[in-house]
Amino acid sequence: MQIITYNKNYSKQISELFTNTIHKTCNKDYTKEQLNAWANPNIDYEAWKKRLSKTKPYLAIFDEKLVGFTEFYEDYIDCFYIHHEYQSRGLGKTLLTHLLNQAKQNKIKILRVDASITAKPFFEKYGFKEMKKNYVKRDNQELINYSMTLNIDFN
Repeated sequence: MQIITYNKNYSKQISELFTNTIHKTCNKDYTKEQLNAWANPNIDYEAWKKRLSKTKPYLAIFDEKLVGFTEFYEDYIDCFYIHHEYQSRGLGKTLLTHLLNQAKQNKIKILRVDASITAKPFFEKYGFKEMKKNYVKRDNQELINYSMTLNIDFN
């Protein structure tokens, strides 16, 4: 897998990966209404294009296909997603390792993430600790996620 900086040619694929991954992997932890509020199936490609031009995510490319992405700014990991057909292959670990290396280069001592119920075990596996449980309102739906942190060891 190769990790590259944002390329606008992938904007449509990123928005589709986000929506499809949420609907196909988080459906055991969230209702259909919650999933629709979180990731509207009617994708607003223009809104995504604008967002991505600002956040400039890292892209995970495997066999010339977009298989994951993450937005990372300062000490915060946002939108950490691996394509539903490519999960449990070590791609998430590789993407997270890339972020850890970026954090170390920038002397960031603590990483933060707000992880879904579904993603929480992944982050726990790599040492993130739950700080608090959050109740987020979106389109009259309440979604649960967890604020988590990881202390980075510079040794």
